[in-house]
Amino acid sequence: MSRVSIVKKRESFYATFVKAMEELGIQPVAPGDHVLIKPNLVQPAAPDSGQITNPKLLEAIGRYCLDAGAGRVVIGEGPSYYQPESCLRECFTRTGVSKIAKRLGIKWVLFDEHSYRSFRKVPGCIPEDFRVSEFAFDCDKFINVPVLKTHFLTKVTLAMKNLKGCLKREDKPMFHRRDLARAIVELNKMVAPSLNVIDCTAKTIGAIGSVDGEVHQSMGGSSFIIASSDIVAVDAIGSAVIGIDPKTVRTVSLGKEAGLGEDDLARLDVYGEELKHLRIKVELPQEQLRQGFPLLKITGAEKACSGCIISLLSALFQLQKQGARLEKPLVVWVGRYPRVPGNTEFLSIGNCACVEGEEGPSGVGGCPPDKKEIVKMLSIYMDKGEKGQI
Repeated sequence: MSRVSIVKKRESFYATFVKAMEELGIQPVAPGDHVLIKPNLVQPAAPDSGQITNPKLLEAIGRYCLDAGAGRVVIGEGPSYYQPESCLRECFTRTGVSKIAKRLGIKWVLFDEHSYRSFRKVPGCIPEDFRVSEFAFDCDKFINVPVLKTHFLTKVTLAMKNLKGCLKREDKPMFHRRDLARAIVELNKMVAPSLNVIDCTAKTIGAIGSVDGEVHQSMGGSSFIIASSDIVAVDAIGSAVIGIDPKTVRTVSLGKEAGLGEDDLARLDVYGEELKHLRIKVELPQEQLRQGFPLLKITGAEKACSGCIISLLSALFQLQKQGARLEKPLVVWVGRYPRVPGNTEFLSIGNCACVEGEEGPSGVGGCPPDKKEIVKMLSIYMDKGEKGQI
């Protein structure tokens, strides 16, 4: 049976991580090991925002690796496609990760600035050609440190999906073209972390598309980490913590089918805190939007990449926070090959949906599209709301 450790943060981040390793009964780093620590630095957000892995946890893990005698420790990430290339380094510098690396005397690397390993015609539901950072392979130990967060397409974005940050930036959208969940599982077959640690220490639970605090879902005072060498098991527990049945999370169930780990909670050895004492009910992004915009329908999302999804959701969350409401039904299309509905207002988002050279509805192009432009276009269909001007 796979072991999973759930440890509440009562002392320092370092002590919390050490206790988790003791409960798992493992020493994840040996003297001389080359270690890659892979956080989720999707955007240059605040350390306690719930959008990124808390830098203090990264510092604790880095310190642990050095104390264990690691020969090399690297904190590496390839931020979201939503981020402009000019802002990628800010995901390290503005979050404080670069300062932590300097303090520890270790390296931080933006994968996009280094070499990638090319793959072609790999069986499975993945692009025919794609590239994965060499850092994912050039290490003895790979410590995967995602943050507890919900996702519009995959329900959760935890340990399994965090490996998508190892892809070359321009290859990330292609993983959405066929079946994102299956593509993530195929990637997990190729890149296998030796340890997975989900950061659940923020005051709020992050959600894809939440930028600058538009969405707040409280952790209810809880602060803990979930750790396991079984990447499916740690995602199953992470899903259950926020009230989502792991069996309904396709990355988790498909991961079990692929032999990557265990998704049955009854077959996991859970150490530390009891799961029943930590369950936190959250609303998925689509549930939150349904409350604010009951007349809105988003179509094509299953084929859209995060560049479009994050831009669109962020714009909608901003408008929702401002009290805006739709005056009549609106269909928003993201992704490739838009199907224009009849007798309904229609707005297309992103280059894939804005088919060049064809007559069609108004839209916002770009890859990724600009959030401000989406807000401006959506505002045409909105009333002022209870809070005044949009």
